Amino acid sequence: MSLTLDALEPGDIVEIKYRLWRPADGRGEDVVEKWIQACVVACEHGTWPLARLSDGQVTEIRPFMTWRRIGRSRRAPAPIAA
Repeated sequence: MSLTLDALEPGDIVEIKYRLWRPADGRGEDVVEKWIQACVVACEHGTWPLARLSDGQVTEIRPFMTWRRIGRSRRAPAPIAA
């Protein structure tokens, strides 16, 4: 993660890394790491960005999570006041 959470905007496409525990053949469990695609739906000052996962669930993108942006929002940048 080279970006900060403040760099995200609604409409950005990100992937969030999740660790899933699955039963292994025989005894024990296997840990599987999986990147899940999500679309940022809300970014408000003082809160964590909200993202809708590809399965429809909504999650907060927290500072401890591993994530990467794979697409930028197509929104035009806000004009800068002189």
